[in-house]
Amino acid sequence: MKQRIMNHVGFLTALSILVTFFAASVVMYQKYNSYMRQDVKNESQYLRYVLEYMGEEYLTEEVADMTNSRVTIFQKDGSVAFDSKTDAASMENHQNRPEVKAALKEGEGEMIRISETLSEQTFYYAVKLKNGEILRVGKTTDSVLTTLLSSFTLMGLLLIAVLGLAFAVVERQTKKLIDPINQLDLEHPLEHVEYEELRPLLNRVDEQNKQIAKQVEELKQAEEVRREFSANVSHELKTPLMSISGYAEIIKNGMVRQEDVPEFAGRIYDEASRLTSLVKDIIEISKIDEKSGEMPFEQVDLHGLMEDICQNLTLPAKKRNVTITSQGSSAEVYGVRHVLYEMMYNLVDNAIRYNQEGGYVRVILAKEKNQVYFSVEDNGIGIPKEEQERIFERFYRVDKSHSRKTGGTGLGLSIVKHAAALHHAEIRLKSQLGKGTRIEVWFHAGK
Repeated sequence: MKQRIMNHVGFLTALSILVTFFAASVVMYQKYNSYMRQDVKNESQYLRYVLEYMGEEYLTEEVADMTNSRVTIFQKDGSVAFDSKTDAASMENHQNRPEVKAALKEGEGEMIRISETLSEQTFYYAVKLKNGEILRVGKTTDSVLTTLLSSFTLMGLLLIAVLGLAFAVVERQTKKLIDPINQLDLEHPLEHVEYEELRPLLNRVDEQNKQIAKQVEELKQAEEVRREFSANVSHELKTPLMSISGYAEIIKNGMVRQEDVPEFAGRIYDEASRLTSLVKDIIEISKIDEKSGEMPFEQVDLHGLMEDICQNLTLPAKKRNVTITSQGSSAEVYGVRHVLYEMMYNLVDNAIRYNQEGGYVRVILAKEKNQVYFSVEDNGIGIPKEEQERIFERFYRVDKSHSRKTGGTGLGLSIVKHAAALHHAEIRLKSQLGKGTRIEVWFHAGK
């Protein structure tokens, strides 16, 4: 940046000096040339007056030496009668010269002749005398190009001096300009804003810092969740595997009576089923987490899913002496069919698992304005108020003994949470310990 400023200043300074010098030289030259031409005309009129009243005897060599102008007298036929610089007899006829022809015809004429080398130019002014002869006065000066060239040395010295001064000033000012920028505290960009012009940029930097800090915090939380999830998965998988391995080893070593083998086999089967459910839930959460952008979204009628779920869970509910009722009509949302099914299934399944003998589960699907909500209510064990914020965490259980007895994996509500986030839905929870729980999921109708 600094180098670019120096380059631009140097270029503009040099260009300004050159243009100014050239313009001033041309103006001054034009002014001088105008004065010179006027002087030649004045001198011509003076000589004309003298010659007409004192005669040509006045033009002696002494008088000619008193002026640096060239004085020439032509006869009517254009031949040279007198010349102050050259022998008149050796000069050719000037009848066809423009200034002479104009003087013979109109009484006066003028002409500028430039030498072949372009180094000099001569201004001629001719007037007609009373006796018919022509008086011509000429003066030679340097051409404008020669005048400019002769001043190049002065211009060069001036250019060097001005550029040196300009670079010194710009160096100092540039340093003062750039130092506050180099010393910006990008960690806290808005604390000391030296230049208001930079405030929009510093605002964006501050916003980015906040976003980065937020992302770092989210990454830390995600890493903590990942570690906790890994530990929980290891523990949850290890427990049923240890049980299966232990029961199988006892049977293998013949340490079980023959009539007790079915009971041990049943325990192995239950633990294997629990292990299968656990793996299935882990895979479902992984799919939602990793492939949310690839999920096949479509218009889904939740009423059909609700009826199917209630029918599939009728038998487990009867085993626990729990009554399921459902109500609602067709209600479509834009979502992923199998994810919506898993979410609704887990809500109804949890209401059955964590219920009491002779309890009930009410499933409701309804529309309200431009929203659709799915509600599951039970009169089961309920959730303590201090536990309600954590029940959607992975592997978190309010009653671990009851969960193990009912075969819960601790991932059901976590799946509900991830599925709701995928569909931008809102979860509302109302629960009271020993009296039951009501969970609602609110969707936007349509797309």
